[in-house]
Amino acid sequence: MTPAPNPDVGSDADPHPSLAADFERFADWCVGTSPLYERLSRVVAADGDLLAVAAAVPAGKTPPNMLFAAVQFLLLRDADHRLGEYYPSVAADAGSAAPVDDDLAAAFREFVLDHEADLREVFDTHRTQTNAVRRCAALLPAFEYVSRRVDREPLALVEVGPSAGLNLVWDRYRYEYGDAGAFGDADATATVDSRVRGGSPPFPDPPEAVPEVTSRVGVDLSPLDVTDADDVAWLRALVWPEHRDRHALLRDAVEVAAADPPELVAGDALDTVPELVAEIPDDTPVCLFDTNVRYQFDESMRERYDAVVADLGTDRELHWLTGDEGVIDEEAIYLDHAAVRDGDLNWTRLATYQQHGRWVEWLAA
Repeated sequence: MTPAPNPDVGSDADPHPSLAADFERFADWCVGTSPLYERLSRVVAADGDLLAVAAAVPAGKTPPNMLFAAVQFLLLRDADHRLGEYYPSVAADAGSAAPVDDDLAAAFREFVLDHEADLREVFDTHRTQTNAVRRCAALLPAFEYVSRRVDREPLALVEVGPSAGLNLVWDRYRYEYGDAGAFGDADATATVDSRVRGGSPPFPDPPEAVPEVTSRVGVDLSPLDVTDADDVAWLRALVWPEHRDRHALLRDAVEVAAADPPELVAGDALDTVPELVAEIPDDTPVCLFDTNVRYQFDESMRERYDAVVADLGTDRELHWLTGDEGVIDEEAIYLDHAAVRDGDLNWTRLATYQQHGRWVEWLAA
């Protein structure tokens, strides 16, 4: 989940009141999950010089996310700076990172002001493209749901907003759901673990094997390359420093994907998806999917997206899995399925899941 974008703060005037409020809201969001970012958010909110740096984040990008990701990105290159001692993701021994203390603010301020030019370059050339691999814990039963509807025919996958495509290779991971069971290749080098919430298991009739995939492709405005060290460093920088389990899963998933990278295409999804689907044989069922992308569209873009998908399913079998922010829980994302028939979208709510996949609650029959 990404906090609501700030209004245009292009002015360098101090004290940037609306931008300061953005960082205060971000701090509130970090309570209980990132003491480091909670403290740093309040530090930035009260410091006019730091707010001036954050104000350089281009419109359409969220300043708190971009500033903290950019700082971590540079720290991963310059681990010797004293600020790195506070970051479990950067410190030589993650388990002994320095606790949040009164010296943190000074170290952060020093780093940001000394690296302002480098930070501005990162703001201009990067986007927040977190690849939350554990979301595959919700996607696996959803793909199983689709697979049963197409009589186990191999699926052609098309992902919108894949970042580096780590969720496109979901079938190469091992899955562990606690008492709900384990699925996938027992020898897989990346394991996605999640907790099943609620009364319905995601696999009431467990499959013998994960659904088969015949092709996979993703479209993103700026896809990341899992074989490029800088792109992988940016993926790491987007994960909050204390989330050590997410960093470990990201590392393992990158290794899996890099062995046989999925095809990723740069472009506007609404223009490019029809071209990609047209290349798939007509008798192959297509499963289009996205996670936490659709909420970023305004109403007109949503309508256009829906119309594009409906049109694609006019003359062929097409299924759409889409994750959207929920309203029952501030961290919940709904996962919905649309069967496309004769240009109509027939919706079924499959599940809700925690934004990073820590739990899944299956809702569909």
